[in-house]
Amino acid sequence: TNIGDYINLREEQESIKSGRKMWLSRFSVAAVLLILLSMGLYYFKYPDKKTPSLISRADDTKPHRLIRLADGSTIIISAGSKLNYPSSFDGLSKREVYLEGEAYFDIKHNPKKPFKIHTGKINTTVLGTAFNIKAWPLDADITVTVTRGRVKVDDHEKVLGIISPNQQIIYNKAESGAMRKVVDASLYLTWKDHDLLIDDITVLEASELLQDRFKVKVSITDDQIRTKRFTTTFLKGENLEKVLKSICEFNGAVYHYDKEKASVIISSNKTL
Repeated sequence: TNIGDYINLREEQESIKSGRKMWLSRFSVAAVLLILLSMGLYYFKYPDKKTPSLISRADDTKPHRLIRLADGSTIIISAGSKLNYPSSFDGLSKREVYLEGEAYFDIKHNPKKPFKIHTGKINTTVLGTAFNIKAWPLDADITVTVTRGRVKVDDHEKVLGIISPNQQIIYNKAESGAMRKVVDASLYLTWKDHDLLIDDITVLEASELLQDRFKVKVSITDDQIRTKRFTTTFLKGENLEKVLKSICEFNGAVYHYDKEKASVIISSNKTL
């Protein structure tokens, strides 16, 4: 074989390689376009459910903050705490939130969707109950205290305990060990009775807070008043009548407070 034949052979091989690369390139592009087209047709025919967006709420205000979740559960987070939670639990198999700091949870019962709170190394799982979690990042311990119902606490590997009202689990982060105690749960909830910011809440939801804080029965006679929304702050030490006056002024309502019966009636100012 002479040098000319060798050169021609090399050129022919390079031409074949070039053609093969071009064919592979065109095939790859066509394959990608086909996949994208197929995905588009699939989602057009079977539209996927929207994934709920994640809300991150940091309470950097001076008052504590009340948060009402999409399922009707309420959470009071203490000043400086952070809570991550979905905008909705629709389409999700579980209700899950993430806490840094301290919060009081009052969870709506739903046996089909357990509620789980992630706090660093441990999880707290409930179906529907009320309890307090203290889980500050710099603290040595994570503390779970139950006021109503039962909760399960685990460390991703094993169950640390199932606790009922006036019981508490204290988990030591460094030692990865837990201790269960019998306590007076109310002593661990005094923090939530301080200044409280309530944002975009209905009068009905506010009445439930009044019942809990002032130990009174609140009735609302007008459906329109019941669903009106407002934002305000309940200050620590503020008496019930001052709070009622503020709520009614916001929402075009009036109230009648019977101290002896510990009952309050809120009505439209057109009816009284």
